[in-house]
Amino acid sequence: MTATNESLDLCSVKTFAELSGVTVEEVINWVDSQTIPSMKLADFRMVNLARLRADLEKGKTVFKAGDYAHV
Repeated sequence: MTATNESLDLCSVKTFAELSGVTVEEVINWVDSQTIPSMKLADFRMVNLARLRADLEKGKTVFKAGDYAHV
């Protein structure tokens, strides 16, 4: 992970919720249903911003349950 904010690879569920304007519970539901990419880091489930960004740059506009298997 580099020092610039636009290069962040992972984000906590709470921070992702705040940045997205949704509740923490909604982001937890997205992670649990594999609607957004995530990965486990120690004991924490983190949103995988690098994978999300890459998919958005490729034109992905629809996110549905099961799109991302947990890594």
